[in-house]
Amino acid sequence: MSSQRVTDETDVANDEAIPAVEAIRSRRSGHNFDPEAELDDETLEELIRDAALAPSSYNLQPWEFVAVQDDDRLAEVVELAYGQEHIEEAGTAILVVGHTEPETADRVFEEWVEAGRFDAETGEQVKEQTVAGYQSEQAGRDYGIRNASLAAQNLLLSAHARGLTATPMSGFDFEGMAEFLDLPEDKIPVMLVAVGPSGGEEPARLPRRDVEEILHRETY
Repeated sequence: MSSQRVTDETDVANDEAIPAVEAIRSRRSGHNFDPEAELDDETLEELIRDAALAPSSYNLQPWEFVAVQDDDRLAEVVELAYGQEHIEEAGTAILVVGHTEPETADRVFEEWVEAGRFDAETGEQVKEQTVAGYQSEQAGRDYGIRNASLAAQNLLLSAHARGLTATPMSGFDFEGMAEFLDLPEDKIPVMLVAVGPSGGEEPARLPRRDVEEILHRETY
């Protein structure tokens, strides 16, 4: 074994000793839930609290979370998710929702000014520029999806760190889900997450593409 190989393995071991890195590298999108166990309200709220610490454009936090735990309503969610029965076994489905309009801008930019990050005049200018940037339908959808996706990843990592199983899904009837959960017209479904107590081991992780294959330097 070469000295470089030994160094590489040592570096990996050191990296995985960092809790956040270990969580990233060991997280799985699991489907094995314990259908006899339930996710308590306190844990659900902590998951959402962690999700809401995700970064967002100008800290606008353009996300909402709709949790479904009622058995009859979960059955409806399964139908809208094309029969993915592990949702019912998980016991909790969380729809991550994105804003398509920067509706929090007034409040958030006031907070920027109060924190001394902007003076009042600059804060108003930046707010106007930010709001103008999301006026088109496509820009609004991109805004909601990009930011709420970051929150969804935080949710997955928080669940994993708490010993729960969670899996993200984009395979569902988006329009049907929006109607079923009474989303306002300016809110869009971004990700459906099934989360609950683990039912045990998951299959081995499938191979991931090597860094050498996906990392491009200076240009593609």
